[in-house]
Amino acid sequence: MSETARVFDDLAEKYDSWYDRNQKLFEVEAETVPPPLSPSIEVGCGSGRFMQKLSIDVGVDISVRLLRIASRRGCKVVLADGAALPFPAEVFSSAYLIFTLCFLTAPEDVLKEVWRVLRPGGVLVTCIIPLDSGLGREYSSKNNPFYRIARFYRLDEARLMIEKSGFSITEVRGVRLKHSDDDFVCITSMKAEDG
Repeated sequence: MSETARVFDDLAEKYDSWYDRNQKLFEVEAETVPPPLSPSIEVGCGSGRFMQKLSIDVGVDISVRLLRIASRRGCKVVLADGAALPFPAEVFSSAYLIFTLCFLTAPEDVLKEVWRVLRPGGVLVTCIIPLDSGLGREYSSKNNPFYRIARFYRLDEARLMIEKSGFSITEVRGVRLKHSDDDFVCITSMKAEDG
């Protein structure tokens, strides 16, 4: 079991309860995320908060305990690593990585796998807390069990990673959560029509 899976399994309820304690922040985040095109997938769906709110069709995660919570929310979920998705090529119209990029040990592998399962013209939405944002600086300096295993990226680093994986960025949307207008950023990109 990876360190990330172990931390999220051990602290699944603590992770999920953050959303209850920070309902207003979650609402702002969810409003910033573009709506899904069906069929849709969330890679790193966690406890299913965004899946449920946005009506994303299926989610995958490496944490068994988080997936149990997501299932109780009525989400359709699969235990899987984002770098080896158990789906055929070109089946999804949209894919989501919401607060996922920073927890991936091989983000490029996951982006390539998302590219594989997206249809030509499919949309990828990658939401991050940029390292160079006010919230990114706060979180990256905290001694927190989740942030200790995270690797926060600057916005330009995330954009470059997405583009190198074969996606064309179509929109970047940021919002203030606490410190700056880019505390939470959603990068929308598209897989070329010709694949």
